[in-house]
Amino acid sequence: MTAETLRGATTSPNNPFIGKSYATALNELAVRFSGREALVFEDRRWTFRDMKREIDAVSARLGSLGLQRGEKISLWLPNRPEFIWYWLGAVQVGIVPVVLNNRMKLDEVAYQIDQSDSVAIVIPGDGAFRDFLGDVQTLRAANRLPKLRHVIVLDPIAQLPPGVIDWSGPASSKLPLPELVTDPRAAGFIVYSSGTTALPKGAVLNQTGLRKAWDHGERFAQTENDRFLLVVPLFGILANVNGILTAWSRGSCIVLEAQFEPARIIEVIERERCSVAYLFPVMIEKIVEHPSYRPKRTASLRTGILVGTDTAAMKRVADDMRMPGYFTSYGMTETSSACTRCYSDDPVEIRQTTHGLPLPDIEVEIRDVETGVKLEPRQEGEVCVRGYNIMIEYYNKPVETAAAFTRDNFFRTGDLGYMTEEGRLVFLRRIKDGYKHKGFNVSTAEVEKVISDHPDVAEAAVVGLPDKLVGDIGVAFVIAQSGKAVDPATLAAYLKPKLSSFKLPAHIFMVDEFPLTAGTGKVQKFKLRDMAIDRLKA
Repeated sequence: MTAETLRGATTSPNNPFIGKSYATALNELAVRFSGREALVFEDRRWTFRDMKREIDAVSARLGSLGLQRGEKISLWLPNRPEFIWYWLGAVQVGIVPVVLNNRMKLDEVAYQIDQSDSVAIVIPGDGAFRDFLGDVQTLRAANRLPKLRHVIVLDPIAQLPPGVIDWSGPASSKLPLPELVTDPRAAGFIVYSSGTTALPKGAVLNQTGLRKAWDHGERFAQTENDRFLLVVPLFGILANVNGILTAWSRGSCIVLEAQFEPARIIEVIERERCSVAYLFPVMIEKIVEHPSYRPKRTASLRTGILVGTDTAAMKRVADDMRMPGYFTSYGMTETSSACTRCYSDDPVEIRQTTHGLPLPDIEVEIRDVETGVKLEPRQEGEVCVRGYNIMIEYYNKPVETAAAFTRDNFFRTGDLGYMTEEGRLVFLRRIKDGYKHKGFNVSTAEVEKVISDHPDVAEAAVVGLPDKLVGDIGVAFVIAQSGKAVDPATLAAYLKPKLSSFKLPAHIFMVDEFPLTAGTGKVQKFKLRDMAIDRLKA
């Protein structure tokens, strides 16, 4: 039995967004769903008509700065409606937003802003959880952002520094709207993915996001009456493409939360009658263990994404939260997130053991890692993907871009997996050393470099271990410089301001030497993983 006979054709003839850019698609949504509720945030609500007005106002404001099509603007914002307005307001007029992780440390921020050639940045003002403006000003004073021309704050600042633009008030209604982008193949936005290399790479995604979002919604029978609880970070591809765009592609409402707090999330699900939720296993644990939780309070939930395939977490979703229609998927930044997806009504066994069928018009093959030959079902190899959804390039990295594609234009994911006889993908692990923590790629090479920068460290090796709540955790093995002693707690404190929280190793072990492969001297990380498991058991 083939994938086609299981769930219809592999193309999507009824998708209304094929061949349409963000601007064209957003115009259609604003007309079709005009008065329906599109977004809820705290005590504010916006219709689809309001949504388009907000996005257009941002486009006009950006145009008033003289920003040109193709120029880059960094968005360094927490979960708030303005993230959406500025993201899509830039995209629809061809100004390319660079979405930044708001938990990054200064060195990481400086690299991504500068490497992306960003000429402007949008940040919160006073009252945010960190001093965004202070961080940007520190980097500018050190001449680490030489290309940055505009710093825009979205909230009032007690003492506004010279040259910083205050856009906390409403935009003028007289500003002209720049020309809209109509080509879906044009650059949309840039998302940095650590992958498994030492420095993050900026994946340039095109403007076909709503096309894929529509097909994504097909997998769980989405309607305009669904209400999406969105509490995962908006800078992540799970939230922006798979969340915002999926919801809006069919007229569903987004219920956006600034951060995860279990008591409030339970209250919001109950009050807003949320029917869809995107959750990490650790969120599920905190919800069902909270004293205020009762199954009837989340009874409106019918389906959603569970990040990972941990069967214990799945059981909690189905049994404790009574949300039987959770579904799993496979994707990454470079594939515009999900490229395979289970259906919410697939048998539980399929949703627990596979990552589903490819989305329409997206090809997924398993190929031999060395030869590139396509493999038969159940044979393990590299997951390779081809389709309209694949990134345009790694920004300003032609060598890395070329290495990421096969001669017949399949994207090499670097992931190990196999296909079932029915055409479903089973993801196994990264082929190289990277791992995922809370849904985000962690480059072990990047973490190792930062650890090795410590003056008392001679060498470092980092591995990922499976964890039922967060996907994977990092474990660092460290060799001290001759004659030096390194205290793991002190080293952990040294790393904290230098790495994003999701990159910090959960455990640090001191060793005298690494297990090496004879002849090549390569660190045998599979042995380090075994050592980590043994030490943690002890």
